Amino acid sequence: MKRRDLVTKMAALASGGLLLAAPAIGAGVATGNFNLPADQDRIYDVRKYGAKADGRTNDAAAIQRTIDSCSKNGGGIVLLTNGTFLSSGISFKSNVELHIAATAILLGTPGLDKYNLDSNFATGFHIRSFIYANNCHHIALTGTGKIDGQGQLFSSNITYAERPYLMHLRNCRDVRMQDVFLSNSAVWACWLLQCERVRIDGIHIENLISPNRDGIDIDGCREVHISNCNINTEDDSLAFKVSEKGHPCRDITVTNCIISSRCAAIRFGPDAIDNIENVTISNCTIRNTKLNGIKIQESMGGMIKNITFSNITMDNVRGPISIRLAGWKLEDQHSAPFVINDDNWEKGRVKNILFNNITATTPEDNVAVSITGTTKTRPGQITFSNIDFTFTGGGTAAQGARRNVPDLDRAYPEMYIFGDLPAYGLYMHHVTGIVLTNVSFRLESEDLRPAIVCDDVDDLELSSVKLSGSKNAEAVIRLQNSKNIFVHACRTLNPTGTFLRVEGAASTDILFSANKLNYSSKIVELAPEVLKDSVTVD
Repeated sequence: MKRRDLVTKMAALASGGLLLAAPAIGAGVATGNFNLPADQDRIYDVRKYGAKADGRTNDAAAIQRTIDSCSKNGGGIVLLTNGTFLSSGISFKSNVELHIAATAILLGTPGLDKYNLDSNFATGFHIRSFIYANNCHHIALTGTGKIDGQGQLFSSNITYAERPYLMHLRNCRDVRMQDVFLSNSAVWACWLLQCERVRIDGIHIENLISPNRDGIDIDGCREVHISNCNINTEDDSLAFKVSEKGHPCRDITVTNCIISSRCAAIRFGPDAIDNIENVTISNCTIRNTKLNGIKIQESMGGMIKNITFSNITMDNVRGPISIRLAGWKLEDQHSAPFVINDDNWEKGRVKNILFNNITATTPEDNVAVSITGTTKTRPGQITFSNIDFTFTGGGTAAQGARRNVPDLDRAYPEMYIFGDLPAYGLYMHHVTGIVLTNVSFRLESEDLRPAIVCDDVDDLELSSVKLSGSKNAEAVIRLQNSKNIFVHACRTLNPTGTFLRVEGAASTDILFSANKLNYSSKIVELAPEVLKDSVTVD
C-alpha cells in the first residue's frame, strides 16, 4: 500500500470510524515489515497483548484482549503477522478490522468447549464457532493470510449440529471480508445469519476434508454482495436459506466467482421458512460438481422468487440445474442444525426464475435438468434463454420408457431421489409456465431417451430449441397429460425417429408451428387415448 493510502486510512480511523471501503492493508504488511506513519494508535498488534505466534501456545486470550481494547478505544485494525497463531474461539467487537497478513496463520485448536457458544438460535440449537460476532457493526476480516480451522480434529461422527463453524456472524451490519483464505472448517466455513450490508470480495475457501463442509451460507440476510471469490467445498459452496421466520433473505448479488463442490455449487433452500428473493448471480464459472451446478429447493412453505442466473459456464457438472418444490420430512433431526418442520410445505412457491447465457458439460453419468413439483405444489414462471448444454449420453431405451415417476411429496429433495430420469436433457413433472428460447441440448454419444419429457406440464413454450436425438429413441420430445403447449421454430441437430410423442387423455391444446424437422422420420405420434384435435400442426 502506498504511504498516502495508509495515511488516508489511518486518518479515517483517527476520526472515530472504520473505513470499511478502503483497500486492505496489503503487501506492506505481508512482508512483516510494516512501516507505520506517525499516527499508529489505531493499529493493534496482538503480540503487544501477549500473543506468542509459535503455533503451540493458545493465543486466544491475547487476541481477544487486543480486539476488546481496539473496540473500546474507538476501533481500528487488529494485526496478525509473522507466525502461526494457535487459538480457540474469539469474538468480534464493533469497529474492528481483523487483518491477517500473508505471513500469518490463525489456527484452530481441538476441544469443543474452547469455542464460542451461541445459545440464541430460535430452535434452541447451540452454535459453536471459531470466529464469532453477535450484533456487531462495522467489522471486517481482511488480509491474504490463512485461517485454518483444523476440522480434521473433529470426527465426522460428531453431528454437524455440534461441530464448530469457522465463522458465525449473527445480526451484524456493515460487514466486509476481503482476500482472506478460509480452510478446513469442522463444518460450514462462513455462516451469515440475519446480517445486513455485507461485502465479500476476493476470498478463497478450501473446505473439503469431510462431509457437511459448506462454503458461505447466507441465512436470512439482506444486501449481500459477493465477488471475485474462489470456493471449493465438500458440501454446498454457496447456500441461501432462511432458518428463522421473519427474516427473509433478499437483495443479493454474486459475481465473478469460480466455484467447485462435491455437492451443489449454488443452492437455494430447502430449509427456507421465509422468502428468498431478489438474487442475481452472474459471470461465474462452476466446475467439477457432483450434485447440481444450480439447485433450487423449497420445502417449508416459503417462497423463492425473482432469481436471475446469467453468464455462467459449467464444466463437468452432474445435473446442471435442479428445481424442486415439495415437502421434506426429516426423520433424523440430529442431522441438521435446527428442527426441520415442513408443516406448511404445500404453501411453498418457486416462481420468476431466469436462466440466461449458460453453457454446461456433464460427466459420464449423465443426469438431466429437472423441474419437479407435486399434485399440491407447482413451480412455475421459469425461463431458460440462450442455453447450450452438452450431455454425455449413454441412456437406455428402458430408462426412456419409464412412466409414472412418483411424486415423493416429502422425501429429501435431491435430484437422485427419483432414480434414472426418462429424459437425457430436461425432465418436468407437475410444472406450469415454462419458456425455453434459443436452447440447445447436444449429445456426445447416442442416448435412447427423449431429450425432453413433460409429465403434467401446463403452459410450455419451446422457441428456437435445438435438440440432439436418436433414430432408435421413441421420440425427441414426449408430452404426457400436458396442455397449453406451443412448439415453434425448433429443429433437430441430427437424424432422429419421431420428433414429438403425445400421451395421456389430459393432453390438449398443443400447437406445433414452423419447425424445421427434415431430420425426423415422423413429426407427431399420438397415443390412442389422445384426441386427434388436441394437436395442431401448422
